[in-house]
Parts: sequence; C-alpha cells; structure tokens
Amino acid sequence: MRTEHWNTGVRLGLLAFALTLLPLRAGADPAPAQGPAPAELQWSQLDVAVKQAKAQKKGVFVMVYADWCGYCHRMEATTFRDPAIIAKLNSAFVPVKLNGESPRSMNLDKQSITETAWAMQQGVQGFPSLIALDSKGRTVAMYPGYLTTPQAARFIADLAEYLHDGGLDKLGNFFDWAEKKS
Repeated sequence: MRTEHWNTGVRLGLLAFALTLLPLRAGADPAPAQGPAPAELQWSQLDVAVKQAKAQKKGVFVMVYADWCGYCHRMEATTFRDPAIIAKLNSAFVPVKLNGESPRSMNLDKQSITETAWAMQQGVQGFPSLIALDSKGRTVAMYPGYLTTPQAARFIADLAEYLHDGGLDKLGNFFDWAEKKS
C-alpha cells in the first residue's frame, strides 16, 4: 500500500514537472504580446550624433561608461528604462553611449580622436559620467556619477529647458543658470 502512494506521488510530481515544460517544447508559439513594446533609448555613436543634432537642432546627451562599471549597468537597467526619461531623451536629444576606455576612432570637427581621448578631454575621471552638448557640439554640462531616476529626470528636464531657451549663447553657464532657476 505504501508503495502505491509513493508511486502515485511520484507520478503526480512528474506530471506537474512535465506540464511546466510544455511551453518550452520545440516550436511552441510564444505567449502573445501584452500591449505595445516599451520604448527604448535610441543610442547612437558620438560622431553620428553630433551631425544629427546639428541637422535637427537638438542637444546630444552622452553617457560615458566602462564595461566593468556596476553603476553604469545599474543606470541602464533602471534610470534609462524609465518611460519619461526615454521620451525626454529621444525627443530633446540625440542619446549617445560612449565607452570611455575604447580605442574606437571617430571623426569630430575634421579631427580623428578615440572615444577614450574624447572622454579625457571632457574631464571624465570616473564612470558613469553624463555629458550634454548643444547642437553646435559644445559641452554645456558634465555630471560625474550615478543618478537615480528622479535625479536624472530633473537633470535632463533642466538641460532640455536650458538648450531650448538659448543655452550657452543666451543663458551662460548651465550650472549657474540651474542654480538661479531653483
């Protein structure tokens, strides 16, 4: 009698396990999508982004990262997945991911420069670093370090407003402008 109960229990356990594997069978149709796919940032390369920004009269928002950087990965997984941040960056900026340790060469202002050298020229000393350029390719702000979603939302909104209202030419230094605004 005991063996029958044990065998029944084993059979039920195996049946339950097999049912959990059913969706994984070869050729199984995936579950239907639930609503539209979430928006994503349209990351670009810096040399391409500078040309686009000039043509579209947008700013360039650069995330300087390193492959090994935990806070860079955290920002990508949290801050840069927020729908409001995605919408603002994609509409007001040309977003760029730049590897601050990359020997990739790019042409900026008719000059060849590596991503590492560009990051160093900007004063990047750690990762992540967030850099904003105006539509003329001039650096208007650099923020060293990780930003939470609310912090990044404020920073990006202020940058967009600053650039929209005239940027360097009309408002001067971004950080002075932002401080007076507060």
